[in-house]
Amino acid sequence: MATLGASYLTLADRLKRTEAGEQAASIIELMNETNCIMQDANVIECNDGTNNISTIRTGLPNATFRRLYGFVQPSKSTTAQVKDTTGMLEAYSIVDKDLVDKAKNPKLFRLSESTPFLEAMNQTLQNEVFYGDTKVKPEGFDGLSVRYGKKSTDSKNIGSNIIDGGGEGADNTSIWFITWGDQHVSLTYPEGSQAGMQHEDDGIQTETDTNGGKRKVYQDHFKMDVGLTVKDWRSTCRIANIDVSDLDGESAVDLVDLMRKAYYKVKRHSAGGQTCIYCNTNLLMHFDKQVESKTNIHFSYQEYLGEKVLTYKGMPIRACDQILDNEAKVS
Repeated sequence: MATLGASYLTLADRLKRTEAGEQAASIIELMNETNCIMQDANVIECNDGTNNISTIRTGLPNATFRRLYGFVQPSKSTTAQVKDTTGMLEAYSIVDKDLVDKAKNPKLFRLSESTPFLEAMNQTLQNEVFYGDTKVKPEGFDGLSVRYGKKSTDSKNIGSNIIDGGGEGADNTSIWFITWGDQHVSLTYPEGSQAGMQHEDDGIQTETDTNGGKRKVYQDHFKMDVGLTVKDWRSTCRIANIDVSDLDGESAVDLVDLMRKAYYKVKRHSAGGQTCIYCNTNLLMHFDKQVESKTNIHFSYQEYLGEKVLTYKGMPIRACDQILDNEAKVS
């Protein structure tokens, strides 16, 4: 069985490098359990404070055959600059002091009590990666659906990397082919700061209720400064407008055919990166059913980041339930 892996630094890698000890290892484990983006994504430092500026090539120069003593007209490529912001994702975990003091290992007990907060941060981060929109929530960052949000037949437009699954209503979902890498898609963190999860033990605090009552608690603060940048939009593709209600029956959407189209969209532009495929569990269930009913050598199980996962042409297929089943039609 083949083994896949990333050659770049992920959020978990960054956390390991900046925080040591049993508690850090436990934070990594807890976040990885519910966040495939945490496991997969390439991470880079912003180049403009809390923003990252990318220069994207939008056109190639001209090349000309020249005869002897002939001339060649000079030309140049065309580019555009894109500025991507970062947001501050935070949560506080508060546990009654007496409950902690009775535990055999108080630090790990406090961490276990923080699990719901870490999971909430995981879900919020993944949702922002796919659906973040700074016009709606300025304190976040623009996700992939904002960027890949309008179809186009122009090969120089990002909308040409949207494949239409045929859905017409408002119960659609998407499959994403995302290529992670320095020249592709990356999560970002502010210049000069720390990547990944930052944890601060605030120690014993005194809480006061609305009636003036008081109690002692232990407080933990979790924070992640994070954004998203797309360096080369051609290496990522969205299969949009997959009608969830049409996934069953004889006329079900041909998911395998849509996957093939997306694969050839990103294949020649994904060098130097790791392409991962994302869909929610509901779609993955229907997808698995279609794969089983067909003889297809392009699907296999391979080892990826220490676990056995289904792959398509060597690309791991990842379940992410922050991808919605009620997306509006992408036109």
